[in-house]
Amino acid sequence: MNSMNRPIVASPFAKGRQHQLKFQSILSEAAQLFNWQGSRATTLADIAGSMKLTKTCLYYYVKTKEELIYQCYVASCAMWLERAQSSAQIEGTGLDKIVAMVRGHFYHYADTLNGKGQHFAMLTEVSSLEQPHIDDITARWAEVFGLCRSMVAQGIKDRSIATLDAAVVTLAIFSILQWLPVWFNRKHAANADQVIETVLDILVNGLAVQRHPFAAIEFPSLQELPIDSFDRDVQNRLKREAFCRVGSIYFNQKGYKGTSLDEIASSLDVTKGAFYYHIKDKEELLYQCFKRTLDVEKLLLNKAGEAGGTGINKVELALRYLFNVQFSADGPLIRYRSLPSLDEGLRKSVLKANTDNSAQLGAYIRQGFADNTVRRIDADIAQYVLSGAVEASPDLIDWVENSHEVELSAVYFHLFINGLKAK
Repeated sequence: MNSMNRPIVASPFAKGRQHQLKFQSILSEAAQLFNWQGSRATTLADIAGSMKLTKTCLYYYVKTKEELIYQCYVASCAMWLERAQSSAQIEGTGLDKIVAMVRGHFYHYADTLNGKGQHFAMLTEVSSLEQPHIDDITARWAEVFGLCRSMVAQGIKDRSIATLDAAVVTLAIFSILQWLPVWFNRKHAANADQVIETVLDILVNGLAVQRHPFAAIEFPSLQELPIDSFDRDVQNRLKREAFCRVGSIYFNQKGYKGTSLDEIASSLDVTKGAFYYHIKDKEELLYQCFKRTLDVEKLLLNKAGEAGGTGINKVELALRYLFNVQFSADGPLIRYRSLPSLDEGLRKSVLKANTDNSAQLGAYIRQGFADNTVRRIDADIAQYVLSGAVEASPDLIDWVENSHEVELSAVYFHLFINGLKAK
């Protein structure tokens, strides 16, 4: 008998392994399509066709689109958890572990864009799943969140991370990673080292040249129209505004598929006929929600500029104005995670307007370069990071008890202005 220890090698000919590799390929392809065009517009036939499979072959692995979306989300949660676990096990401070986790996510996504890694679905439509699946994904994500929060807590304890609310800091970190697939493209992947180090520089050191003090500020109100019950134009505008605000609430909470126009009409105590007088269908409502959000963003960005002051002051005001409106009587704004549910033409018009708004924020960053209040970094990358922070801010309501406190915005944006590192 040969006493030499035999290495265990997974046979590529094993049926179980072949099945698993094919299933992973299906999940990757489905995740890529879901991320770009949304689950509503993606059919099982689309996925089968893009992989040159028959629908019968695809049905061997997954029976329904609901099941496929759920399995994509399970795979995403598993990837996030594995990344957090491996980072938590390295030697070093809490800050070292957070940096390792963020760096790992970026390099993985760069590999994906370069055809070397698997695509993972953004968790944008969890609320549209059946309740048992929602509960399972929520529990999986809570485990990921809790592990990351423990690394932040370690960093606060070992004094490598600033003393802040660990849950708020964790969500701020996740905002960078969750927004990553929105802006990080093949051009960035080709020069990944420089891009990733810029993001990590913002994460660790912030934007401000010197430690920026957050002062109490007066938030602007959007209630600029006079309430005149005899003015039909005013009344129609107020009604459309109400439709968009309530629509944004439902789309944000339930996703496009889970949102019912009948439910929205009922919540506003109007008949379906009255509702359809103003809004022709659900996609039109979603588009109008985006138009309102873009208008509000533009207004608040301009107000931040009109307030005067240094570049870093304008950046702070812009971020906190946009944060505050989410939790105010004027909110909420529609989440950009609903964007794939629009058809391509409408989606492009929204992205164009969003780019214009982001450019205004970029102008404040560049003013900060000129007046020496913002560190010399890539302004475009900074815009992307800050946009992701604003987009993720409503998630605080799920993790922080005092999510409606006015000064929470100062705690949340501390990471982006002053950095994660303890000074």
